[in-house]
Amino acid sequence: MPSVPSRLCSRDTRVLVTINALPLAVGVLLSCSTTLGEISLYGRLTLATGWALTQLVVLVGGAWWYEARAASSGEPEPTTTASQPTGGTW
Repeated sequence: MPSVPSRLCSRDTRVLVTINALPLAVGVLLSCSTTLGEISLYGRLTLATGWALTQLVVLVGGAWWYEARAASSGEPEPTTTASQPTGGTW
């Protein structure tokens, strides 16, 4: 049976992939129809451009969230002892 941190890690990975796969799938659907992508949202901002910006935000936010979760997974950071010399002898 996998340990708790590995189960959390695989769950986090699934969430990250899902969060990034859904906007990609919608983007592919939008790219199949140019008339949908040309819909004006605000001024010169079209649906395609707005969706691309949304994908970028989701990608960066998802990566930040995943890295934050991975860093706080409860594993202790490696420690170095100050008593060991780090350089060579002359």
